[in-house]
Parts: sequence; C-alpha cells; structure tokens
Amino acid sequence: AQVTAAQGAPPSRCPARARAARAIRHPCATRRPAWDLACLGGMSSASHRVGARHALAAFATFAWGSSGGVVPQGDLDFYCQGDSCDVSDEVPNGDQAALQHNWRQGADYDCNGDGVPDCGDWSWAMGMCSNQAYCGSQWRLGDWSLAKSCRCRRCTDAAFHGTAFGDGQLQQPDGFLFNAMAWGTFNVWADHLNTCAPWIMPKTDSDLQQVLAYAKSKGYRVRISGAGHSAGGIVTDGKDQNAFVVSLAEYTTPGEWEFGLTDMPDGSKRATVNAGWTQAHLYQKIRPLGFFLPAQTAGYFFALGGIVANSVHGGAYGAGFVHGYATRLRVMQHDGTIRIIDQEDEMRFWRCSFGMLGIMLGIEFQLEHRPQLQMYAVTKRLNAWSEDEFWGFIKQDAEADVPADIVPAGGAGSRKSWNGEFFADWINNVDSPNIMVYAQKANSSVDVEFEGEVGIPENVEANYAKIMRKRVVDDWHGAMTWGEAARRDGAPPIEVAGVDVNDMLKSFRWLGLAMIMSRAAITNIPRLARNLAKKVNDGFFLTQSPEALAAAYFVEPSKAFAAMDFLRDVQLASRGDREFVWNLPGEFRFIKVEDKAVLQPIPAGLWFNAQMISMEALARDEQQWKQEFMKIEKYWVNDLGAKPHMGKLWGFHRTEAGEVEAFSERFACTIYSSETKARFDEYRRQQDPEGLFFSGLGPKLLAPCPP
Repeated sequence: AQVTAAQGAPPSRCPARARAARAIRHPCATRRPAWDLACLGGMSSASHRVGARHALAAFATFAWGSSGGVVPQGDLDFYCQGDSCDVSDEVPNGDQAALQHNWRQGADYDCNGDGVPDCGDWSWAMGMCSNQAYCGSQWRLGDWSLAKSCRCRRCTDAAFHGTAFGDGQLQQPDGFLFNAMAWGTFNVWADHLNTCAPWIMPKTDSDLQQVLAYAKSKGYRVRISGAGHSAGGIVTDGKDQNAFVVSLAEYTTPGEWEFGLTDMPDGSKRATVNAGWTQAHLYQKIRPLGFFLPAQTAGYFFALGGIVANSVHGGAYGAGFVHGYATRLRVMQHDGTIRIIDQEDEMRFWRCSFGMLGIMLGIEFQLEHRPQLQMYAVTKRLNAWSEDEFWGFIKQDAEADVPADIVPAGGAGSRKSWNGEFFADWINNVDSPNIMVYAQKANSSVDVEFEGEVGIPENVEANYAKIMRKRVVDDWHGAMTWGEAARRDGAPPIEVAGVDVNDMLKSFRWLGLAMIMSRAAITNIPRLARNLAKKVNDGFFLTQSPEALAAAYFVEPSKAFAAMDFLRDVQLASRGDREFVWNLPGEFRFIKVEDKAVLQPIPAGLWFNAQMISMEALARDEQQWKQEFMKIEKYWVNDLGAKPHMGKLWGFHRTEAGEVEAFSERFACTIYSSETKARFDEYRRQQDPEGLFFSGLGPKLLAPCPP
C-alpha cells in the first residue's frame, strides 16, 4: 500500500520544486508497482548491488517507509510563483496555513513545552523534516502533508525538567550565556546507544570556558565526545540526567595548536593539531610532505582527541596504541584554566583517560617520514582451516613482521610488511575459507615490481580537498561536507542507490544476505584501497562505512588461532538460526604495545587483536546479537585470558531481568588493578576536585569490585 501511494510524484509548477519532489522517490521507481531490477543493480556499487538484487520486494517496501517519510496520494498542494522560484520560497495555500497554525501547537510539535513549535516543517531542499536534531518523519493516518508528519523525537519527558536533559540553554544555545552549535542529543555511531544528553559544539576557548562555568553553576557534569565512534557509555550512557556532552567538532584556535610543524633536534618532525580534527584533517596537512603517524586506523573518521583519550590502535606490527605517539597536550581544566602538559609522567595519566581529567584542546604528535608507501591486498583460499594454514598465511603470504618463533606453525616469512589488517570469511566457505590481508610496505621494503602508486600522488592536495568537500547527507542534520560530517559525528553512513544501507538492512534477515555481506567485505576492501592509493596513498582505505557492532579483545599471539577458531564455530552455528546470523568476516591484527598510559588495558608487548563484527539488522532483536557476543567474550576472556578494547563493546552479562546487556559493572571493575585505580583516581581528584568530568563509564572502571 505504501509503494502504491507513493508512485506518483506530487504535482508542481516549479522545476526546483519538482526536483525536490523527485528526490523523495527512489531514482529507480517506475510508474508501475514493480521496480526496475537492472536500475537497482546498475546504480549500486559492486559490494551492495547483489544485496539489492536478492530482496527486491522487501527493499521496495522499506524504501517508501524509511525515515524520509511516506508520501500519501494528494499529499501536497504547495505552489511556487513562476518557473524560476527557489524551493525555500514555497508556502502553503491559505487554508493549509490556517490548519498548520493550529496543529503545530500540540505536544507532537512543541518539543520542550515553551509554546513555540519546533517541528511541523518540511524542507523541500533537503527532502526531509526541518530541524532534524529534534524532529523526524513519523507518518500517521490523517497526515495530509509531509510537514504534518514531522513530529518531535524523544527526550521530551516532563521528568527532565530542571536537569541537563531538559535545559533549554543546552538544547538550543542562544548566545546569551555561551555560544555553541546544538547537535541534538548524544548517540554513538553504531546506533545502539541513543541518549537524551544534549550535545553541543562550542567554537572557541572562551565558549568552552563559559560552558564549564555554566555547568558548574547548575551542578551539571560535562562529558567530552569525539566523533561518536566509541561504544556504550564511555562518553555517557544516558542514565545521568545532569550530564551533557561537549564536542570540539566546530572548535578552532589561533596559532600552532590549530596546526603547526616542529623540527626536532634529531631531525624528526612533530605536528601540533586541533584535537577536534580527524585523521583526515591531519593527513591533509602532513601527507603531501611525506609524513605519517606511526600507527593509523582503517578509516579517517575518528577525532584525534577521542583517539588519544582511548585505546585506539591500527594494524602496525611494530606500533601500538595511537595515544602513545602524543608527546604534548594543550588542555582545559575544570575551572577553565588552559595549560600545556609536556612532562611524560603527566602525559601517562592523560593518555587513555576517557575524558575524566579535562578537555584536550590540542595534541602534539610524533611523525614518521615515509618516502615510499605500498598499499596492497592479498587474498587466498586456504586449503583447510587449520593452525598451520592460518599461520602460514600470516607469516608467508601476508609477510607479517612477527617473530617466526611466536608459534611453530606456519614456518617463516620475509617480514617485509609493516602493517596488516586481516579478514576471514567462514560463512561462505566452511572448511577452506577465504582469508584476506590489507597490508602496507614502506621505504626499502616496497616491492620493485609493484605497479601501483608508491610515492606522493600528483594533485594530492586537490584530491584531499575533494574528499573533504564532498557533499553528504546526515539523516539527522541534513547536508554538509564530508569533512564537517566526519568531525561532528563520524563517517556518514554508506548509501546504496540513494538509500541508507543501515536502514535497508532492516528489511533483510536471512542467510543469503549474510553470505553476500561477508563475501563483499573480502572482495571490496582491495578495491577501496586501490582507489585511495591512487588519490592520496596514505594507508587509509575507508572514508565511509555502514554502522556495525564491534567488540575486540587482546590475547597472547600464541592463542590467536584458538580465538579465531572459536569465533568461526560460533559464526557457523548461526547459519541455520532464525534469530541471528553472523554477517561479516572475523577480523584480526597485531600490535606492539609500549607502556605509555596508566589506564591502557594491556601491558607492553606484542598482542593479537581479535575482533567480532556484525550488522545488528540481521537479528530478530538486540538480545540475539548480545547473546552471541557474550558467548564469544566469555570464552575469550575466561579461557584465553583476553583483555577488552576499551572503545568497543565489552562486559556482556545477564541482568536480574534475564536480559543480556553490555558494560557490566562487575566486569568493568576487574580491568585495572586496585593499585592502578587508586593511582589514577588520586591524580584525577587533583585535576578535577569537584568531579565536573566524572561521569560516563569512568566511575565504573575505577570503582572497587563488589564482594
């Protein structure tokens, strides 16, 4: 019924209006109830085309009922004057204007109860509800217009009165007390945690100082976010109604702490950089000069401040957590005082501090010079799933820079690769899986016969600029550049044929799609790497990604095969399950950790990082994937002695109500020793005596374990 109602675009006398109206419809929609299969396949990328072909009917039903709203027949009677009018000039006719005035006075449209409607407006230019931070399309029977379907989102509970959750100055800063851009309420990138904590983005040091002063005057707590990629409640879990979130996504500062390069006495270079920048913003400056961070992630879209405040790592065999390469910090303390942290004994507390000490404004990073860089991938179908085949691929095919005697299996290899990210697809090949490594070689290790780019590409500055300026649409906030979106709340979701992949997946729940997705991950990464190597050749291969659930754990390398073998068993057992099917490959890396932070979760040494990842949509409900994650975590932690990646999901447990949830307090209190917790907490109390920043997951990590 939804598809039939939406087949005809609303009539319009304005070409601009007609274009906006057409944007509501999927570009492959026809005047028939059916959809053009060839069009769907042709518009989507190789990795997603197959998924579109496999569930056409479900996809069609989904597309018209998605967050963009359903268009009923006879929906609109708006007209522009003349053929050259702008869509922003469209107004309802007289009768509709009167109706609009009346219906917008209800609680569905006045989100904060101040008598001024916040919702009930449709943006034709954007093809979505206006004021997306607070309004969303929720079509109901009787809605005669798209505007009427634009209703208030959650977080309007009367119980929030007098708390940070209900504070109008935080929901919509007016500049009277402080200047900041409102960004709705805090949610994590993977979309499994949405809170009612106001999320604001001050622009200057003065703005931040005024925000902290206001928070103190109201008895609120302040949490600092990066781009929202950390899982769960590290920033805030939404339970503390007096906590709100500050982001540096709009922050700028004059001088070297926005960006600067320093020549060191030993001939190396260091970069000072705005902590609100992402890796993309930093590499746009340093890559054209041939410089890199010693370790880097797969994608650009992590805020630098969030990286340093957490246990974020890459796949470098000889490098560890990225925070270990931060050498100085410019920080703001609880009272608004700004100071430089440049002593290693203090840096150890600030690295991996989860925002409990203050606000990191700027970071100085150690850099590496790489005249040559080779980005490439190796894919192989193993003869069998065995420890010898597993390690043989790592040591010989991937040329991993790990000691040959780490385990006897797999023989020895060249050790020429300095970085490797591995993926194993068991869902499609039970006994002889495809395994792939995205790898990098640098400088003298680069293969002489390699045909791709190994230097600095021509027009590298222009290519970075194109990445940054690309127009994307955030489903809450509308259109912006990729660079803006990456800083504000992480990479915009990948879209297929104009439709959000994360929403599309909610229509498909069967093994066929899981197999397609797992296979596509293996086959698509080499293409992504080649594409970025031609443009910027900086080691990253992701600019966008669909939302995925991820949990990662560090185990001793000698237990690597046991960890992945158990993950394989669990994934294969889900193949016939009607409740949940694993749909992405197993992932793993190696890192060499140095002792650089008081709260880093693992000691110095070489570690194997095992990761389980999956799309939430291929589960009957969230309990199904949580139970599966808990099953794997229990084995990895209890049997293999694994330690969690703090920025991802961990601590699965069954509550008294019988449901499985993450971030158990009983688990959290075991991550650090009593001595470590006491040492950090003593320093924390010196830096933040009033506990202004002491909220989120941090208190659980420092709490004593219950008897």
